[in-house]
Amino acid sequence: MSNLAYTWPTSSEPSESPLLPSSVTEQTYWTEWYEHPDLNLEWHEGRLEEVPVSDQLTVQVHFWLLELLLHYLRRHPDAQILALETGFRLALPDGKVSIRKPDLGFIHRDNPIQRADTERSYTGIPDLLIEALSDSTQANRQRDEVTKKDEYAAVGVREYYILHHDPACLAFYTRAASGLYVPIPLQEGVIHSRVFPGFRFRRADLQRRPSLTELRKDPIYAHFVLPEWREAEAVAEQARAIAEQAQTQAEQARAQAEQERHRREVAEAQANEERQQRQQERQQREAAEARAYEERQQRQQERQQREAAEARLAELEALLAQGHTEGPQ
Repeated sequence: MSNLAYTWPTSSEPSESPLLPSSVTEQTYWTEWYEHPDLNLEWHEGRLEEVPVSDQLTVQVHFWLLELLLHYLRRHPDAQILALETGFRLALPDGKVSIRKPDLGFIHRDNPIQRADTERSYTGIPDLLIEALSDSTQANRQRDEVTKKDEYAAVGVREYYILHHDPACLAFYTRAASGLYVPIPLQEGVIHSRVFPGFRFRRADLQRRPSLTELRKDPIYAHFVLPEWREAEAVAEQARAIAEQAQTQAEQARAQAEQERHRREVAEAQANEERQQRQQERQQREAAEARAYEERQQRQQERQQREAAEARLAELEALLAQGHTEGPQ
């Protein structure tokens, strides 16, 4: 996920671990050993137990799941975190007492005992505990896989996860009504927490450890890993869709305007053609009327000429007739 540093500061001066006493009282542990500057110690049946160190790959698995849980809690602030080296007291049913410092723990907001911000230990029982398994010795494995498992179940820790880089060593438990731990059933390869509803992860992803980019797009994680990114992307996508729709509408409007302009130009051309045709028809009609007028004038002139000729002929005939009547007696 993020580029977390997995190296710890080292002192330039090698220091030797102090020789641990064979047994100490609980009071002595709290006052002298709980916050020891050099050792991270738990207390079990009067003995001090140094908390073993996990290998680098297992630490990466631990950090990946921690970051996943932090993303969940940002979206669902349902718990306090019990940080590394914070101890809590386990009063076991057989009368024995242990003080454990789990690698990671969570106190649900419904837990009757909440941890104050100024407290350096926790007086209640966490709801979810996670241990990064150290397999450097069989005793170390026994402590996490058997002893702590039995203790956590006995005092009422609702869920217990054991992490390791080897998938065969992973374990995820939920507390049954009997008071014992039973494995959390896989649902299509996914672990679903009962302490934090909605928190889930693929068991195989503990080895693959997908990036945030992958997780926020994965339906298994998308509802709690940076959902605001997805929401912002949805808003951006909606804005793009609106912009594309507006662009499409603008293009359609431009096309429609172009069609209207084309239709208007066609209509204007047709109207102009019709005007020209009407003008031509008017000119033809006027020319026909002019010809008809000329023909009428010509016919009238011809009639007048004929009438004049006829009158002259009549006049000549009259003179001729008169001449015959006035001839020699």
